[in-house]
Amino acid sequence: MSDHKKHILFLPRWYPNRYDQMWGLFVKKHAEAAAQKNRISVLYIEAVDEGIEKTEIIEETKDGLYTLYIYYKKPHNLIVYFIKYIQYFIWGFKKINRKNRIHLIHVHILSRMGFLAYLAQMVFGTPYVITEHWSRYLPSVNTFKGRIRIPLTRLTVKKAKAVLPVTKNLQTAMISHGLTNKHYRVVANVVDAIFFKARLTKNDSFIKHIIHVSTFEDKSKNISGILRGIKKLSETRNDFKMVFIGDGMDFKKLKELAVKLEIEDQYIEFTGLLEKQALVDKYTQADFMLINSHYENMPVVINEALACGLPVLSTDVGGISEHINNSRGRLMPPNNEKEFINNFTWMLDHCHDYDSKEIRQYAQEHFSFASVGGVLDEVYELACDLR
Repeated sequence: MSDHKKHILFLPRWYPNRYDQMWGLFVKKHAEAAAQKNRISVLYIEAVDEGIEKTEIIEETKDGLYTLYIYYKKPHNLIVYFIKYIQYFIWGFKKINRKNRIHLIHVHILSRMGFLAYLAQMVFGTPYVITEHWSRYLPSVNTFKGRIRIPLTRLTVKKAKAVLPVTKNLQTAMISHGLTNKHYRVVANVVDAIFFKARLTKNDSFIKHIIHVSTFEDKSKNISGILRGIKKLSETRNDFKMVFIGDGMDFKKLKELAVKLEIEDQYIEFTGLLEKQALVDKYTQADFMLINSHYENMPVVINEALACGLPVLSTDVGGISEHINNSRGRLMPPNNEKEFINNFTWMLDHCHDYDSKEIRQYAQEHFSFASVGGVLDEVYELACDLR
């Protein structure tokens, strides 16, 4: 198998699409990493509620990936919905397979896509592996439920050639739900090369800049807790500014809270959504990153911060402690305002004590295209040999 490129079909539940270019962007980055040594095709199927009357098929070759998008009008009947989904998967699979024989399917996000890959293995003899990103298996989230979903997911996980959670913590949570497989292996989320090219700087300004990048969903990210903490901290010091980057369902509500707390001018900046170089520039200008989540798996923004040489102050939730320690940042308990203030204060005073080069080197070894792509290729070789 090693003498020629394998053709891997990525089958993601979340993927950048015409309705949301940021949706599942981390899956696309995995595909780009895998494309370092393999031929990658992506099949993305989306049932659309509004704005579409007939099925639309779009083919695109970009960033070294061939992607086949299938958009169809979502039926009101749930059974019809799933039948159509399966039909479009089979059609898309055959279309891609005719161009170049598919050696392996790489599922991203269970459960539906795992079942489709299981069908392909049964009907066409094509093996599959699974990458899981979803935090729903974690005890703090615990939304992995359903009389049909649970046994079906257990079956598809058991029959996969390998299962690749993005953290060890997520692997443990999956196994606790009976999702067993002989070939578990942690494969981290990948960071775009542009972040490793950012300048490594230590700002000498009196004002420390702290960066937070997220989807602005307050239930999990607890951005309101950051705002209240900043209000409290502003009563004793004025040498910092919090930069919030992103957009999402609670963006407006959180901006209104900042106004109510009277911190929006001096201590807060909301940039909205930033991408590529504009985003990297904000990382470069920051002194450290802050994550204050109630629950989390391993947000890729932490990987990006480490690639830019930034230390990270984060709540100790999910798999974050697998990468953040005293050499790369600081961990604090969630939902504890006193500890938030104490740790925030400590980081303001000590953020420049960290070695940016060592932090970046760690990120290079764990999150780069070369590192993740190499691990994926090893998994693909093993999976294809297990056919």
